[in-house]
Amino acid sequence: MSKDAFYKYNLQGVLKVTKAIPGPKSTAMLEEQRKYDSNALVYPGQVPLAISRGLGATVEDLDGNIFIDFSGGVGALNVGHSNPSVVEAVRRQADKITHGLDFPSEPRVALSKKLVGLAPGGLKNNSKVLMCGPTGADAVEAAVKLAKFNTKKPGVISFEGGWHGVSGISLSLTAKRSAKANYLPGVPEVYFAPYPYCYRCPFGLKHPDCSLSCAHYLEHLVRDSDTGFAAPGALLIEPIQGEGGIVPPPPGYLKEIRRICDNNGLIMVADEIQTGFCRTGDMFAMEHEKVTPDIMTVSKSMGSGLPISGIVFKKELDTWGPGAHVGTFRGNALSCAAGFAGIGFMEKHDLAERSRHLGQRTLKRCREMMSRLDVIGDVRGRGLYVGIELIKRGGSKAPDPDLLVRLQKECFSNGLVAWKGGRSGNVARIMPALVITEELLDAGLSIFETGLKKVMAR
Repeated sequence: MSKDAFYKYNLQGVLKVTKAIPGPKSTAMLEEQRKYDSNALVYPGQVPLAISRGLGATVEDLDGNIFIDFSGGVGALNVGHSNPSVVEAVRRQADKITHGLDFPSEPRVALSKKLVGLAPGGLKNNSKVLMCGPTGADAVEAAVKLAKFNTKKPGVISFEGGWHGVSGISLSLTAKRSAKANYLPGVPEVYFAPYPYCYRCPFGLKHPDCSLSCAHYLEHLVRDSDTGFAAPGALLIEPIQGEGGIVPPPPGYLKEIRRICDNNGLIMVADEIQTGFCRTGDMFAMEHEKVTPDIMTVSKSMGSGLPISGIVFKKELDTWGPGAHVGTFRGNALSCAAGFAGIGFMEKHDLAERSRHLGQRTLKRCREMMSRLDVIGDVRGRGLYVGIELIKRGGSKAPDPDLLVRLQKECFSNGLVAWKGGRSGNVARIMPALVITEELLDAGLSIFETGLKKVMAR
């Protein structure tokens, strides 16, 4: 393996996988987990991995097998597993204080100040921060509460294919039907509009000839008094849908959404929980179109592996008082220390530029793959945030989630942790830590392509 600048941030050694995966130690640990943990667990059922350690974009299981990790903690590990800068910051903080409610401490204030300085567009140095509970869903709840507090309107617009969490308000705003199974009743006055999923346009149109009809339809839904949208006051949108299948909107779409919000008194909330912190080639995905949201939710790689979330919002929206949104672990000292160190690492090593470079490399390779394999219907993404949509043969564009399930298993048995998403579970998501080396990235893509050819032939 060539020793590029990021070689030391990954496990050093030859990737190795035994013939039997999972091995005996991993199998025993997986069985032990099943005895005590809930049936609600999802990841071990898809990838039978029992982790011993991880570094960067590599993980080692209990049997000594080393894998390339293309999942990146599903957006939480942009600086990689056990990043040395983050680990050292957490160690130093643990010797001082680990829990301090929302009293000021050096890491907490430093992280809030950093977020204000990094915020996109007009939020930069003109915003406030609210640290929330450990998960991104709590940031979504806080954002919606703040928006409703300011507009005094009950309605919130979300989007088809969107994912914002699985608790309370956040679940009501999540579009996925299976996530809402047996969840009744939901929060009232939530309305879903079409997202610009160009590969499967609900209007049957093609960009750019469509003239952004999806945005114009949204404006119709907001303005027409008989569409059933009762007094919407806020709009929640992912600048690039993640769980929905890595779906970037076409150029100009987010600017249209900003205009619609401005013209109709809607507070625009950007969900940057998965897209934030260099993942898409900028610090935040909203920067690609130079659009300023009113409120932005952040989590996942904000903590570089430790749980934390928050919202960054326009100063003039800070109209609520003490206790309006509380939580015992909001702004935990260890998580704040990890977050500040992780962002510092991103800036020092220009991970935004690295994401752009590796993303271009990945898109090129995947599009070449698509030209050879007719089960790849679409390849899309921004930065190192790439989706490969698998379809059935025959030209119908019918999703093929079963093919991806088989591919995921094949990849794992050959040393690659691949991950999936998409509305039909048929989109392979490539989102490894941004410290992955080019050689590891290429090796992972080779395992992916070889595995896909193999499962296609069965």
